Amino acid sequence: MKLRLRGIVFEISYPLAAVMTAVILYDRSMSVLACLISVVIHESGHLLMLRRYGCKPDRIRLTLFDIAILDKRGALRGMKQELAVTVAGAAMNTMWGLFFLTAGQIWFRDSELLTLLVNANFTLAFFNMLPAETLDGGQALLLILCSRLEPKKAMLIRDIVSVFFIIPLGILGFLVLLRSVYNFTLLLTAVYLMAVLIMKDPHFERGK
Repeated sequence: MKLRLRGIVFEISYPLAAVMTAVILYDRSMSVLACLISVVIHESGHLLMLRRYGCKPDRIRLTLFDIAILDKRGALRGMKQELAVTVAGAAMNTMWGLFFLTAGQIWFRDSELLTLLVNANFTLAFFNMLPAETLDGGQALLLILCSRLEPKKAMLIRDIVSVFFIIPLGILGFLVLLRSVYNFTLLLTAVYLMAVLIMKDPHFERGK
């Protein structure tokens, strides 16, 4: 599903649209709302940093597992600017998480929504900065490595670091599933990250 808004093409996957429709219809908790707000905050950080450098994304792709901001002019920016764009999402989540935490302690005590917003923003910031493929932390690590090493060597090191973080994440997700019986989100995310790493990087292709 595609739509164009102010010159930017938005691509929304059908699985995501189906899941969001089901959530809106059947989930009465505010946790989903808090997660959605946190995701919007995260992506706004990337977009605001792009705007600061005079850039506008060509398209934004939303899938069930991630949101990708596609910008063809990224290669024209320097490493420091690209790194700033990469970490801006987590920085924005951290800033708003602190704001919601302060607001909950000073003005709106015992607010369930603010508590959920604090947890969602800090969790999203921490998770996205993990040095794994497709996550902001992995992209930031690759940028730093590429500034000092050859691209192939930098990608190999990034891939190895990704595996060392994804495997414990998968084990933790499995333990969470055993304890909660129904919460498989973390395990599914770890499986997705590993699958993307295997499919996208030549270091993990069969015979190489």
